Amino acid sequence: MSLQTVRLQDLCISISDGDHQAPPKSNSGIPFITISNITSMNQLDFSSSMFVPRWYYEKLDIKRKAQKNDILYSVVGSFGIPVFMKNSIEFVFQRHIALLRPNIEKIVPQYLYYKILDRAFYMMADSLAIGAAQRTITLSSLRNIEINIPEVEQQQSIVDILSAYDDLIENNQKQIKLLEETVQRLYKEWFIDLRFPGHGNGEIIDGLPLGWHEDTIDTKVNLLNGFAFKSKDLKETGLFKLVTIKNVQDGYFEGKNVKYLSKIPDKMPRHCHLDEGDLLLSLTGNVGRVCIVEGNDFLLNQRVAKISSETPAYTYCLFRSNELLVKINNIANGAAQQNVSPIRIGQIKHLFPNDKLIMDFERVSGPILKRVVLMKKNIILLEEARDRLLPKLMNGEIEV
Repeated sequence: MSLQTVRLQDLCISISDGDHQAPPKSNSGIPFITISNITSMNQLDFSSSMFVPRWYYEKLDIKRKAQKNDILYSVVGSFGIPVFMKNSIEFVFQRHIALLRPNIEKIVPQYLYYKILDRAFYMMADSLAIGAAQRTITLSSLRNIEINIPEVEQQQSIVDILSAYDDLIENNQKQIKLLEETVQRLYKEWFIDLRFPGHGNGEIIDGLPLGWHEDTIDTKVNLLNGFAFKSKDLKETGLFKLVTIKNVQDGYFEGKNVKYLSKIPDKMPRHCHLDEGDLLLSLTGNVGRVCIVEGNDFLLNQRVAKISSETPAYTYCLFRSNELLVKINNIANGAAQQNVSPIRIGQIKHLFPNDKLIMDFERVSGPILKRVVLMKKNIILLEEARDRLLPKLMNGEIEV
């Protein structure tokens, strides 16, 4: 495969970053994203985004408005994460994110995305990054990175191979979304709207169905805190992966961006060695986020709690409900960064149904959530297969 070496800026119409001014806030309007809205799966997550007024978006330079076939690239802190824009979406982004607009006459846009996704590109960017506490790659350095590219026809052939994996991943994600929505909808119908099986025939006492009662959270679940690992023991590779607050996202487990340990500390409690399917709860920052562990060999760091329960499907939906999330945020303290303790969460009072109804919900929803976990594992396998293939296609080891 014949390759030519070209600077990144010569393959793009523009390489810019987000607005350097603090944007005006709004209760609605155009989403405003930061690096935290870029997931490890190279996608945008708008669920926790703020908003800016439309007039602010309209006055931005066109090179700072993402379009179809553009590539976003994080350049500060957790730098080196690309996102390919399959469609044009209106949003505003901060200066910690770069926007590359490929010149379609010189390069296939999605090929450039895969090139940037390749580990070899990250290593080049890392060698040019400045700063110790917060690594940064400047736009000037980014523009001058040189990459080897084949002819356009070969670029498209490589895209066709790699995008087939991404299409399968996207299909799995859509199915997962539908399954999770099914479980959440069922929880709302049974326990919020009180339209559970047999609701019209049961006895009502003091305005509540028979057996329903108010109690504290700790009567149903056990909230277990993580372990304070020593920073000197953390490595770039190892046998065990450390789960920190950044790995607990809203409804999903981010298991890629981790540090490693070569062995388990002697004083670490057994519950901190996580199993697949364990429930986790964030205790710092965006408190109250819940996710399900995907995979094994993860260790639980402090400021993240493990939720131990005999009814994990019900418990997962309970902690994802707006009702309980509001209660958790109401007891959190801290000005710059909110914090909450497992003990205080355990003391929150909540209206619980009778045990039989909880078990009925578990029998229906438990298998659905187990299927979700299996599908998420399948996504991990697809990503790993794609990422093994990617460098071999890029360097010509596998010809197309």
